[in-house]
Amino acid sequence: MKAKQLAGRCILAGLFVYLMFQIYYLACNLLPLAAGKTLRGVICLFLAQSVLFEVIILSVFLFSFLWYRKEKSASPFASFVVISGEGKIKDEIMLQDKLSLMITGGERGKDVSLESGGEAGAGRYLYAVCKLVSGCWYIEASPGDRPVGLRKGGAGMVYRLKAGVPYLLSQSDVIYADTCKIIVRQQKFLEGSKWV
Repeated sequence: MKAKQLAGRCILAGLFVYLMFQIYYLACNLLPLAAGKTLRGVICLFLAQSVLFEVIILSVFLFSFLWYRKEKSASPFASFVVISGEGKIKDEIMLQDKLSLMITGGERGKDVSLESGGEAGAGRYLYAVCKLVSGCWYIEASPGDRPVGLRKGGAGMVYRLKAGVPYLLSQSDVIYADTCKIIVRQQKFLEGSKWV
């Protein structure tokens, strides 16, 4: 978190606490003691203004908290690209608003694709499931006789994934399923502290 953001939140928190004390003092101490209508009106005006500012500050805190949660659970990658054995792009799945994807293939081991949903369709073989958890993508191979491989970043070796074990995906990773590979495509550029 940047120093300016932290300072701004501390100032807002201080104002919030100050206004709470002011509301309590105005409502419990001054208002019952007010003799004339004019004084009562002035106190009620200050009380209403204090409550309004409290609601605005609380709304700012709530909005920033919800925004932080949304950013934290957003995908750090732009898409997964499926490339055939011939080196041609078969499909590209954009990851915005996606939480889970399945890597499936045909019964004969060809026609690898990425699908949304809970279960593989009829006649499809489930290789692995990719899930977004707290802003990180994980891949978990399903049990079966068809292996799934993972090449980490710029490494030259492809590792066979063990079934049921989640593996963290990072930029430039390549997933191998039969003759196809799935490339993790990074976001285009970095703005501030978040991917855009």
